Amino acid sequence: MAPKHLALALMAVAAPLAAQPYQYPVHQDASLNNYGSTGFQAAKSPMRFSSKEQIQVGSTIMANDRYHRIWTKVGEDDYKYYSMIARLDRLKVLDLNGGDENKYIKVEIESSSDRRLIGKEFYTRIIGLSEYGDFKDFDADVYMVQNIATEKIRVYQRICKDNSCPPKMIFETDFVAGLKKGDDDYKYNTHVGNYRIFEWEKFYQDKGSGGHYPSWFDPSYPDQPGPDDSWSAWFDDEVMPWEYCETVDGEKKCSYKGMMRGAFGWYTALVEPHYGTGQWTHGTIGWAESSTENLYRAKGEDFLGRLANMVTSLRSSGCSRVSNPSVAFLRHILPVGTPLIKIYALESYQDQASMEANYNVGSTNTWDFILTKDGVRQTGEAATTAHKNYVMQNRLDTPDNIIEEGTYEFKTYPTVVQYQYKPRSSGNGYRRSRGCVEDTVDNYPKAGQRIEDRSLYDIDNEDKIKSRQCNVYKIDADKFVGRFYVDTGLIDGYDHPQADGVIRGGFRSQKFPSFLNVKNYK
Repeated sequence: MAPKHLALALMAVAAPLAAQPYQYPVHQDASLNNYGSTGFQAAKSPMRFSSKEQIQVGSTIMANDRYHRIWTKVGEDDYKYYSMIARLDRLKVLDLNGGDENKYIKVEIESSSDRRLIGKEFYTRIIGLSEYGDFKDFDADVYMVQNIATEKIRVYQRICKDNSCPPKMIFETDFVAGLKKGDDDYKYNTHVGNYRIFEWEKFYQDKGSGGHYPSWFDPSYPDQPGPDDSWSAWFDDEVMPWEYCETVDGEKKCSYKGMMRGAFGWYTALVEPHYGTGQWTHGTIGWAESSTENLYRAKGEDFLGRLANMVTSLRSSGCSRVSNPSVAFLRHILPVGTPLIKIYALESYQDQASMEANYNVGSTNTWDFILTKDGVRQTGEAATTAHKNYVMQNRLDTPDNIIEEGTYEFKTYPTVVQYQYKPRSSGNGYRRSRGCVEDTVDNYPKAGQRIEDRSLYDIDNEDKIKSRQCNVYKIDADKFVGRFYVDTGLIDGYDHPQADGVIRGGFRSQKFPSFLNVKNYK
């Protein structure tokens, strides 16, 4: 296709619809009391079973534990381990198989992340099962959107839940998407899809004990690197808790097992459904300040990062990684059941004039935190928040329990990230060059002159975006569909791109919550 015709085709497919002005009614400031009184409601967690009396034959229940064992029956009362099922796998109860003294019940797998199990009958234990509840229909007060293309996380408050006004952005930060060098099958990419936060865990680590990534903190482990240590210290054997020994040529050799200490940082959002692909949102190595620096290094945005990424990959293996203060703040304001939507989209404003009228452009907000030693690998309330007011009110702020405290500053106004012409200063004033731009206003071809028709200067006139900063998987421009409005958190004609590297996940039966579509607003 000729470049001119390609540009016209892209403008027809990718350009947003006509701007829709909007305004917000008077509403509660979510930052009151240092974000201690947001009023954001959590979803009701499904009841976990403790006895067979709570279960009815013929009912549909689910695996609530992340990994739940199933067995086949051998003879009269012997059971042989068969496989594992995952959280949210649906089970139809066929037989209670005796009283509580017999731990097993007979079930049929109605739905599973392992499709080979569907329709088959197995036995499983009560502990770890619950009523079915996936939070898919939870009427949430807030939600998170992760635009993988631009590696931006944004949180929106649904101020008008009757759809009489759009959602409003209350938080924006950067994240690192999954990407591995030499991964031609894209199995380490972050997946697009519609998810829910099922639980938060503090100081999470993989595989219990003996995995690749030991907890950031555990009182029984060697001390983690200090605040002033370099990023490479988090890879040292001395900070790994597990010793692995083997005999080589008759000689016993021991080393410490573990690839990276504290890879999941301070908190981890365990999201569902993830189908075994590890789509968590979590912190990273480093302390409060250095964890932010480590994010940019993982992206290769400094010299050492560029050097390291030439031979390996410092990015995540499918998860979404943010700084430790960011994830601590998210853990505090996003309750269980919160929708987490991952997209791969072009960005723009729904209406720039409305954005400038409703947001304090350039403003930031702060949140005070105290990270404490309690709650290691705990979930729910036991995974204690780092919210300073909470820590102090619950008398957790004892000197021997505090790890780090400080103030986290973040954006509360939306910034568009896109590939377009941008001004650069030169000896002769301003010149235009193409690149990835992050700004709250349209770009200027020269000082003081606004570009009114943005479409002439963005991706719609390019057959490819070469900048990884706003197209991390470098898909062709003609694969993008519709737009994501960063000021209102809504999609307009958007669909997940059909492109190599963009892998679909999340709920198979619900691509997006209805409140995400701009057409559903009055």
